[in-house]
Amino acid sequence: MPGRWVHARTSHLKVSLVTRLLNLPLILQATRRDVNASTARAARGADRTLCGTVSLREALLEQGAPASSTVVTRALLDAKTDLAGSGVFPPILDPRLRWVVSAGPCDGPDRGHGDLLLAFLSLARTRPRLNLLVGGTGSSARALVAQADHAGMRGRVVVHPIGLEQLPGVLARAAAVVAPSRAGNHPDPVPEALAMGAPVIATAVGPHPTWIREGRTGWLVPPRAPAALAARLAQVVDDPLLARRVAAAAQKAALELSQPDQVALELARCYGGVARPQATPSTDLYLPEPARAARV
Repeated sequence: MPGRWVHARTSHLKVSLVTRLLNLPLILQATRRDVNASTARAARGADRTLCGTVSLREALLEQGAPASSTVVTRALLDAKTDLAGSGVFPPILDPRLRWVVSAGPCDGPDRGHGDLLLAFLSLARTRPRLNLLVGGTGSSARALVAQADHAGMRGRVVVHPIGLEQLPGVLARAAAVVAPSRAGNHPDPVPEALAMGAPVIATAVGPHPTWIREGRTGWLVPPRAPAALAARLAQVVDDPLLARRVAAAAQKAALELSQPDQVALELARCYGGVARPQATPSTDLYLPEPARAARV
């Protein structure tokens, strides 16, 4: 229904100002090129800001975009741009090591990194080549490192930020990508991991169950359950053939979502969610009711 919203892919701030003057709903579509303060400012005035990946959403939130209206739409994931990156994260290049990766920020216990660390510690001593990379920063990063050091895992547990340019290479080389969030409002970079062909284990919270088909494109475990996570992680890292088979199916399913018909369907749902009913046209004429005859 034309005329009821504006969908902006470029010039986000200018379009935001115009739509505010015209009182029109605004949908912004952001890519990695749009991670800046201007896009974040435009997002604060938009009805929706659409991102193809979780890592892009997190980057926009850091710039000041509102969490409530900045959403992930997997159909908009563009493999040529969102999954491109020439950055290198040196530790993961060592062919002698295998890495379990979690790419969410370390900004509180609901991210679930404490659960992941406990699961990793239960496996690490019998798997000396296995290492853990938590690719984020935040208030709980130092405590996570201290806990790993106390367990004798200094050097095998790395907590370090991963840039958007480095993330594709990290995900592509991971033995397993774990999304350990405890709460549904803290999704992890599952869409990009699936599209990169990484074996993914995620907690069954928030959008994770809609992104993963259990046993076919990844695995789901209960939140706050380190023992269950450890058991599934052991299966994935100990059976590379299974991991590769499921990861290949995940990549195929993720890329199928970017077909034009799927994109159109997702955008139609979004448009329907922000469209406002048109006001009833007014003639600006006042027509008084005819006087009624008084009854005797």
